[in-house]
Amino acid sequence: MDDEDARLMLAFQSGDRRAFETLFARYTPRVLTFLTRMVRDRARAEELTQDVFVRIYNAAGRYEARARFSTYVFGIAHNLALNELARAHRKHEQSRSDLSDLGAVDPAPGPEEKLDAERTRARLERALALLPERQRAAVLLRSEQGLDYEEIAGSLDTTVASVKSLLHRARESLLASLAEEET
Repeated sequence: MDDEDARLMLAFQSGDRRAFETLFARYTPRVLTFLTRMVRDRARAEELTQDVFVRIYNAAGRYEARARFSTYVFGIAHNLALNELARAHRKHEQSRSDLSDLGAVDPAPGPEEKLDAERTRARLERALALLPERQRAAVLLRSEQGLDYEEIAGSLDTTVASVKSLLHRARESLLASLAEEET
């Protein structure tokens, strides 16, 4: 096994609490970013991030290193995000996008460049929010988390071919949304 994180999880399974702390520290920022972008509510994403790690902690005895640990973590996060979106939809809640979580603009550019960058970022966020949840998840796992197609497929419980299709359709939709907004 060449997955250091899977080895850490197996060490935790054997009683090494520091291994879990390492995984928690390593994955919390990535999971929080993913969930924030999926559910578009920072406070709820923080709660869901905690839920991800509670589930990992509680399921330690059943963990098997069949795939990369990142696939396991983001699979749990994705399922919780889908459950949250379904719950919000059933209650007719409308989650709000927290654009402050998109990262700071580089201080070196001038005011016009900053404004253009912020407008572009906001346009991309609006276009991303319009994507179906599975497409959005695939895009975020690929672009922000750096997962390969196989890892994304494992996280979304689908095939590599389906991931390629999801990403292709998402790119087309994003380009169309951005082009439409420019006109």
